[in-house]
Amino acid sequence: FKADLVILSLFRSHPSRVFHINDDPNQNPSRTRATAADNAAINLENIDLFVVPYPHASHCLLSPNWKNECMHVDDSLIQSQVLDKLNYYKGDLKRRHLFINTMEVFLAHPLLRTIGRSLTLGPRLSSIHSNVNHHDNDELFEHLIVPYFNDEPGYQPSIIHSRPLSLWYTHPRKYSFAYFYGSTNRRMTRNYRIHRQYFLEEVAINWKKVGLIGGKPFILEKIGHDGGSESDIESGQHGEQTQKRYNQMKTYSQSVFCPTLPGDSPPQKRFFDVILAGCIPVVLVFNTNTKAANHLNSDGGRNDSERYGDFGKGDSKHNHTSWFSADSNGYTVQDSYPWAKHSSTLPPDREIDYESFVVQIYGGVKNIKPTLEALMENQTEIQRRQLELGKVAKYFTYGAGEDAH
Repeated sequence: FKADLVILSLFRSHPSRVFHINDDPNQNPSRTRATAADNAAINLENIDLFVVPYPHASHCLLSPNWKNECMHVDDSLIQSQVLDKLNYYKGDLKRRHLFINTMEVFLAHPLLRTIGRSLTLGPRLSSIHSNVNHHDNDELFEHLIVPYFNDEPGYQPSIIHSRPLSLWYTHPRKYSFAYFYGSTNRRMTRNYRIHRQYFLEEVAINWKKVGLIGGKPFILEKIGHDGGSESDIESGQHGEQTQKRYNQMKTYSQSVFCPTLPGDSPPQKRFFDVILAGCIPVVLVFNTNTKAANHLNSDGGRNDSERYGDFGKGDSKHNHTSWFSADSNGYTVQDSYPWAKHSSTLPPDREIDYESFVVQIYGGVKNIKPTLEALMENQTEIQRRQLELGKVAKYFTYGAGEDAH
């Protein structure tokens, strides 16, 4: 929820390009804002966006007695204190209002979930997805996906931008892969986290005797409620005790691969954390049941679990793969991650080709080990992926203060 506050500060940090509209000049008299007379003289054609300064994620997640979909916040409160105060939110101007809903889209309050334009952590709802029923008289809305916010000092924009591109593939790696996981529970059998349980079972049965992947040890560690290590499997360390509080980001930066298995929603913070640390994400790929995603891998899309050494570029324009689920919630990569290739969110030459560096595993968790073993034998391919990752990592970090721009 920190993201909404940081993003609002970013918008406010350009005084020469931001006009603060305030229909009540008696509010916040200590701040320099527009008077009622100023507001009347506003040339609406010169305003690109009306940024709504309501930090919805913070309001929802920090309010007591939290409920899913922000249902603990009364509809009338949002209507009267937010929507009714937007005097320009009408007609064609609605599309120029930007709401800051930087949380998983399904956690947002229904009043704000499909309204105007909004920044969200995803997934992006659209008419192509069967989960949204559209009618001719529905108001248009647009979800703009942003990365999760990382407040670690070493991963702020100034640090990432100053990192030489060569360092992304020359930085020494101690581990073949690193994976941190939390406590398992019965709910795992009923949600998408079950693949994490499958992976742990696969490791327990078939990995412990291996010891090394591609000649390097791997980290598989359970994180307790206090952030410390409750128990762990650390291969190839010959009983060496890990620190009670493991610095996950440092471990990611020392690892070649980092599995990012399905969680509660299609995007997840871990995916962006490992990228900022220079660790190559490893994902599971699913056939989806969405209407527009029924010809997975039919056009030459990259399948890393079957074509270890053949990384020929495939046209994935119609390859609507999901890294989350095979059911009706199997949101595509284009609708789950910011600025993805073929998402039509940016000019094509500026969109991000995640397939150029993410390791995609088809056929389930049993194929993770053989895929990584084969890739560890191909250092040229690993460096290529690290370089491609390094080219786009800077787009996944944003900050405040001196790091605002």
